[in-house]
Amino acid sequence: MQSLLEKTPFRPFTIVKGDGEQVNVVSPKLVLLYPGGRTLHVVAPKFRGARTESDFEYHFIDVFLITDVIQPARHRNGKKKSR
Repeated sequence: MQSLLEKTPFRPFTIVKGDGEQVNVVSPKLVLLYPGGRTLHVVAPKFRGARTESDFEYHFIDVFLITDVIQPARHRNGKKKSR
């Protein structure tokens, strides 16, 4: 996870959690990997063009429960995959 956040130039990516939830990481400035590397705090836009605080949602993710990382980032955010 740390290498994805530090890569230059930064490329947005989507985190897929074990429950199917997807979280877009659009900027390394909106992510905090806690010391120890187990917890990831992501501030993600609810939709394209998000600008105000209420346009963003907050995710605390257990890194061990991430099942996939997709690049480039998908446009969907915070929703379970439809099957």
